[in-house]
Amino acid sequence: MAISLSGLTAGLGDVYSNLLGGASSSANSLLGSSSLLSDYASIKNGTYGKMLKQYYAKQKASLDEDSDSSKTSSKNKAGKDTATASAASTLNKSASALTSLDYKEDNIDKIYDSVSTFVKDYNSMIKSSSNSSVDSVNSQANILNNYTYANYKMLVKAGITMNSDRTLSINEDTFKKADMSTLKTLFKGNNSYADQVSSRASTIYRYSNNGSSLASTYLSTGKYSTPDTSSMINSIL
Repeated sequence: MAISLSGLTAGLGDVYSNLLGGASSSANSLLGSSSLLSDYASIKNGTYGKMLKQYYAKQKASLDEDSDSSKTSSKNKAGKDTATASAASTLNKSASALTSLDYKEDNIDKIYDSVSTFVKDYNSMIKSSSNSSVDSVNSQANILNNYTYANYKMLVKAGITMNSDRTLSINEDTFKKADMSTLKTLFKGNNSYADQVSSRASTIYRYSNNGSSLASTYLSTGKYSTPDTSSMINSIL
């Protein structure tokens, strides 16, 4: 059934006029009719539909960006990384144990076993930290890797090499033939390589166990302070 365009125009004009508060001016009526006819033509030829599609496409893109931003924010504010905390605790123990060994030729087998355990624990912590969503853990692991690289030449003399994935490998024959002075420099006492690794592992433990940042508490002065967790860590490590 055909619809009279002139009838539709008159009807739309009346609706438009009523919406404007019942204006009776013929000029207003004609203006309303013209505007509605333009809208009707846009709908009929598809222009209006295209505009709607473009609008909702932009809205969807904006929502997707907000979602991605939210995911990134959630990752950066992730909670505890218990896997890396456990690995760091174990590395702290094995690295610390190396500093107090008796470095003598007749004790080389025990020294090798202890260093092999250290290498295994080091690798476990490095692998775990590479999967961590806590930014500070990633940063501390990078510092540890750089420190190990800085001691690369000395480590090679002890049969310990770095792999492309930042882990370590140890060669038993080369290690047992190394000068005892080299092993002492690397592992014995304060400020040795082993001592520094132990300290860094303790730091990684703190960050991974507390999430992206250490918790802070407010003091009576209005300032805030990060709690001293050293006693808690020492009891666990």
